[in-house]
Formats: sequence, C-alpha cells, structure tokens
Amino acid sequence: MSDFPPASVPEGESALIGLLTHLGQVVDVLDLDHLDRLTGEQLLTQLGQVAGVVRAGEAVLAAFSAEVADRSNPARGNEGLAVKHNYQRPSHLIEVITGVSSAAASRLIRVGQRTCRRLTDAGFPLPPLFPVVGEAFRQGLIGVETAEVITRELSLAAPRAEVEHLAIAERTLVSEAVGAGWRDGLPMSADLVGIQARQWRDRLDEDGIEPNTDKAFQKRDFWIARGAKDGLVKFGGQVTVDVGAKLHALLDAVLSPKTADRYETDPAGADGEITEGGEATDEPIRARRTAGQQRADVFAAMIDALARSADAPSVTGAAPTVVVTVNADVIDSSTGTGQIVGVNAPVAASTITQILCDASIIPVFIDPDGTVVALGNDQRGFNRTQRMGMIARDGPTCAMPDCQIPATGCEAHHVIPHSEGGPTHIDNGVLFCWFHHRMVDTGVFTVTMVNGKPKVTIAEWIRRKPYFQ
Repeated sequence: MSDFPPASVPEGESALIGLLTHLGQVVDVLDLDHLDRLTGEQLLTQLGQVAGVVRAGEAVLAAFSAEVADRSNPARGNEGLAVKHNYQRPSHLIEVITGVSSAAASRLIRVGQRTCRRLTDAGFPLPPLFPVVGEAFRQGLIGVETAEVITRELSLAAPRAEVEHLAIAERTLVSEAVGAGWRDGLPMSADLVGIQARQWRDRLDEDGIEPNTDKAFQKRDFWIARGAKDGLVKFGGQVTVDVGAKLHALLDAVLSPKTADRYETDPAGADGEITEGGEATDEPIRARRTAGQQRADVFAAMIDALARSADAPSVTGAAPTVVVTVNADVIDSSTGTGQIVGVNAPVAASTITQILCDASIIPVFIDPDGTVVALGNDQRGFNRTQRMGMIARDGPTCAMPDCQIPATGCEAHHVIPHSEGGPTHIDNGVLFCWFHHRMVDTGVFTVTMVNGKPKVTIAEWIRRKPYFQ
C-alpha cells in the first residue's frame, strides 16, 4: 500500500500533515517530563531552536490569516469567507479555527497584510509593504510581536516620511532584531525593538509628534471604583509623558535603595529599639514591602499631603473630608465594622481606628427613625500649627527611622490614645506615614515619648519571636 496521500489532497496540506506527524515525534524525543536531564547549555540551545520553529509557524499563520481576511472583505457580501461560516469578522473565524485570542487573531491579520504580497482590485500583484520584515519573518528570524511593532511604528510615520528613509529604518530595525546590528550576534527582544522603532517613527515624522501629543493629552484618564472588593478599591488610568516622568522622579526619590525599609533590632539586643542597622545581622522583624506596596504607600502619602494643603479646594470652609459612620460600641471595643460614606463596602475596626487617630470627630446623634437630633463639637484632630511643630521637632520625614515619606503626607498619631485620655497636644503627637501608622496601630511597633521626643521600639510580642532570641 502506498505511503503517499490521495492525489486529491493539495501538496501544501500533505506537507503540513507530514510536518505535524514529525513534530509529534520530535516532542516525544524531547521528553518534556525529563528536561532536568539536560545540561544548562543544552537546555538553552533547544529552547532557542523551539523558538525558531514557533516563529516560522507564526509567519505561516500570519499569511493564512491575511488571506482569510482578504476573502472575508465586506465587498464580497454573502460570498465572504467569514460570513459563509456565520462569523461577522474574519478575526472571529480565525480565533475559532486556531484557538488563539481575538487580539492575537487581529494581530496575525495585520502583520500578514503588511508583510505578504497583495493584490489590487483588478487582480494585479503588489509587493509587500515591508518586504525586509516579511523575509526575516518567514525565515523564522523574528516573531510576530517583533514584526508587529516594526510595521506598526513605521506605518504611522509612512504618510509623511521619505520612502528611502523608511527603507533604511526597516533594514536597520530588522538587522538589530536578528542580531546583525551593532550588537552582532545578540538579537534584540521585541520590547527593545519597539523602543527603537518608536525612535525611528519620531525621527521620520517629526511633524507628527505634536499631533500625537495633542491626542495623548485628550486621552489622559483616571478612574476609581466606588465599590470595594476584599477590602481594596481599584483604580487606574493613563497620564501624559511629562506627568509620568514627574511621578517616576518622585517615586525614585522617596523609594531610593539607600533608604529602603530596615526593621532590625539593636545589635546589642537591649530593648529592641529601631536602629540604623549598621553591621547588625539580625533578621528583619517583617518581610520587606514589595515595590508595588511601597508605591501604593507613597501614593497614600501624596493624597494626604494634597488634602491638607492650603491650596486644596475646601468644602464649606473645611478640607476634603472622609465621613465614617460607626456605632459607639465599635470604637469602644475595637471590634466590628463601620461604613465610609461613598464607598460601598464595610470597613474593619482597625481601619476606623487608624482614620480616627488622625481625624476630627463630630458626633452626630440620630434617633431610631434616622432624624438628626444633635451635633457634637469638633475634637481630637491635630491642627496645622501642631503638625508644623512636630515636623520641626522630629524632622521632615516620617518619624519611623529610615522612612523617607515626607512628613507633610503623614498622619498624626496620639501616643497615648485619645480614647484613653491622651491630649491632642504636640507632646502627645507624632507623624507617621500611612504604612507605619498602621504598623503602630496594629501593635507591631510601640511609641513612647522620651525627653519630649518619640521613641519607637519593637513590640514585646514581636521580640519574643524565635529569630530575636
């Protein structure tokens, strides 16, 4: 019996069937469950070889996807390929056939249309828009992500760029992507190629930078959810380049590595006082905050600083105010929950305690039917003059040693709790950033006033941990 497929099977389809069969055999030989048997060099060599196979496959997928899109042109009406299979768009059809995401299907179409030969409406062939990218793509030297970023950025510059300059940019970017550029033999990743491609786009189309800047300005955005999930409120958005640069500069200054968190005991082990660390080899009392957590804490300080600024808009003469509703027994027992007006989620007693430590309280007495019957007097909160006095006494940053959060963005803490008779006086107050204030309120650190200045120590229950013995 012949090993050849029936004559009715197209040559390309027959080759693909053979390739898939061979690929299955290769996977068996690779023995993916026992890659630990490979040396480091073998592992990296085979990883690169597999990546080459994947890149070649992506080139084929892109060419096929572009053809599917062409045959699904709306001008074909009901004869369009996608419509015939009951799909509105060709990307939907490709998504189903290939199993890739909708975004990946759309990308395959775009790259295929830019790197493959085209036909005019009259059926005459046209060369690819980006022949150098297409050739490297089909040889498996670059992947679909690299092909996408090069063709996208150069397409944006094309309307106002010289043709010969575009050709130079295309050749240069492909050369760098495959490792034949100034770093001979070391290919650039798709992300690095993207950076280079954007530089080329801006140089080729300098007149287009200003319109793009205007578009970016119109697209600036910020949103914050009203509801909370698992105690967190989500927010996001995008800002213009200059605002982003300012934010990066601020975060870099506050979160400089030389001012990173160091919660170490005194090498002498005397009383667990927080020290500079020096040559101490003690384990940190808590795991370091992640970079994301540190940025979130700086953001919290920025909000506090702006809210207290004299330039912040006032509401009926008062600074922006967070209204918390809570039963008196929750405050007394430090258990239970309350509600922040405007946030659709309960708030734990520990959070309420931290808010109230740095806030004024205006009791509102409400009768059972919800009618306000009386208002109390403003009390408890440290005023601006008192805060300035604490900054003059303790320095311009959070009172926790080594923390570089500016004091203007810190929260005021009552050393002797107000609920226990502690006065709202500078001798009973200290400024902590949001994170360290929470650490104090939850008992990780304790604060006492010694000779009129705050002294921070590790809580006794922490010092009894095995790594402090």
